[in-house]
Amino acid sequence: MTRPAGRAPPSPPAVVLRILPREAARPVHLAPAPPTRMSVMRAVVLVVLCALGAIVAAAQDTAIVIQPDSAGLMVQPPELPHAVAEDAVRRYNAATTTRLVGRSHLPHGNEWRGDVAVRNGPVVVAGRVDGTLLVINGDAILDSGAVITGDVIVIGGTVARSPTAAVTGDVRMYAAPLAYRTKGEEIALAPPDLRRWLRRLGIEKSWGTADSRSSLTLATGGTFNRVEGLPVVFGPLFDWKLHPNLRLRIDALGVFRTAGDFTGKRSDLGYLLRTELRAGETPAYGIEFRAFDDVTPVEDWGLRAGEAPAYGIEFRAFDDVTPVEDWGLRAGEVGWAAFLFQRDYRDYYLSKGIAGRAFVQPERSLRFDIEARHDWQTTVKSRDPWTVFRNDQAWRPNPPIDDGHYTTLTGLVTFDTRNDRRDPTAGWFLRARFENSRSKDVTPQTGVPTAVRAPIPTDGSYAFSRLFLDFRRYTRVSPSGRINLRVFAGGWIGGDPLPLQQRLSTGGPDPLAGYGFRHSGCNGDIIDPAFGGTRLAACDRVILAQAEYRGHLSLHWSYGSSAPEDEGAKSRFSLQGPDLVVLADAGQAWLVGSGPGRLAANRLPTFGSWLADLGLGIDWGGLGLYVAQAVTAGEPLRFTLRLDHRF
Repeated sequence: MTRPAGRAPPSPPAVVLRILPREAARPVHLAPAPPTRMSVMRAVVLVVLCALGAIVAAAQDTAIVIQPDSAGLMVQPPELPHAVAEDAVRRYNAATTTRLVGRSHLPHGNEWRGDVAVRNGPVVVAGRVDGTLLVINGDAILDSGAVITGDVIVIGGTVARSPTAAVTGDVRMYAAPLAYRTKGEEIALAPPDLRRWLRRLGIEKSWGTADSRSSLTLATGGTFNRVEGLPVVFGPLFDWKLHPNLRLRIDALGVFRTAGDFTGKRSDLGYLLRTELRAGETPAYGIEFRAFDDVTPVEDWGLRAGEAPAYGIEFRAFDDVTPVEDWGLRAGEVGWAAFLFQRDYRDYYLSKGIAGRAFVQPERSLRFDIEARHDWQTTVKSRDPWTVFRNDQAWRPNPPIDDGHYTTLTGLVTFDTRNDRRDPTAGWFLRARFENSRSKDVTPQTGVPTAVRAPIPTDGSYAFSRLFLDFRRYTRVSPSGRINLRVFAGGWIGGDPLPLQQRLSTGGPDPLAGYGFRHSGCNGDIIDPAFGGTRLAACDRVILAQAEYRGHLSLHWSYGSSAPEDEGAKSRFSLQGPDLVVLADAGQAWLVGSGPGRLAANRLPTFGSWLADLGLGIDWGGLGLYVAQAVTAGEPLRFTLRLDHRF
């Protein structure tokens, strides 16, 4: 929101907090714009939102909901009802229940007598279960000849059932996982995930059953930034089970952007309208239409990116402000840094257009995407949202881009075997993304010298291609220690020079925490006043290697089981002692071509030219304090406070 005197700031979304040396904290921007008055319309909208929140909060079935980690407007995914979670824990801990952990198999002709509970499955049943089958955070596969005399309850997984499999009772399936911790051979509900509370806060009133429900929601819907402030979403959600394997979901949400004043070219009231008809889970089939006006990332190479499931076709219409680079810090960390310290580590541009995407996920670990998008991309200026500290200073200017209509074809392959997507301790994450983009009416910025890029054609033939590779490995090396490795590389691979909004950089606070913001940005030759103070990312390619060792400090508290099959049982946020982190990072960003300061397209920077840092950190359930020192001489010791793991 704009800065009305004496008014408290809104509750923010989520962030990384960077503690900089005193010298680095000096303002390098233009003089701050004078505060603006709150319009009558803005005051009315805020009153309505507060009243709606009070009404919803007073409702009997109201639940606090947390929006998923994303830079853009997102809809709250279904959460596991508390009554279902308590019932699952009770059934699992019952003295008469047979408990199994990890992959399980009941062959044909064999029998399990009594209730059976399997956690961190999957479980394949071809024989007879004389009781109820409960599967926690795993899949249930009922082969031909399977007989279940009781119910089949699957939480955090799917059910694949042969037509000849017999189930006497009900089959209940909940996509949301059960967050729990182990207590000896029993389990208990895990404490709330405080990191998620810091990312997205909201209130939701629901009606109906687990199969079909409607909701009224009021929540933060994106990341606080200098272009839109903090988006707030409000409106109804509908989720109906039309058939045992067919669901219909309709979302109709309004978006209130708190940084504007209801003037100018872009409205401060946005929307998200989505209709999805979906069959199955894994694999699944579906078709979706979305029309929206919100803040979303173009790319999200961070670990916390949300994953759309299974088979389907999706069509989108959008009008959103898009971050230029989104492969380092998490969206929530960027938002908190902006809200508290007026440090916005992203740049943005306005994108309006349509997109269609087809995706297939034949199993949980493998996914293929193909997307076609046509959008209008144009420059937006930074506004003046209120911040807790440095509120009297001006924001870093948002740099201009190469305006135009772009048609982009994208292919994406993801292989993910991590045992926990938010807090992995084992598994692989491999992702490759290729995109080809064209524009017939691009308008290049004239202030970019040929030392940075060659002229962009304006005769309607402009086209370029990019490729990104992200490989990560998580390995437990002892009951209390693990090693995490990451290699990331990407950028231009062919065609004409990249537009400004698709260029890259590297530096701090992430991924190279020992260096300053965009230390390697390839922007030293850009002196045009239009880019003054923007610290534009102008490189063609980037490469990065990260390694860290995490050793747990128990502090005489229980850390849970160290058995590999028990990895998924730990709480997603736990105060059971911190991790000591020893880290090392190295990388570089560069320009491609011939001439001074450039490298040929078939070459990589020599290792001697890479930036590198070493550091230590304390990570307590994702809340971490890190100190890093650049190997390059002359760089100060830098401290970083983070709200999530590094990768």
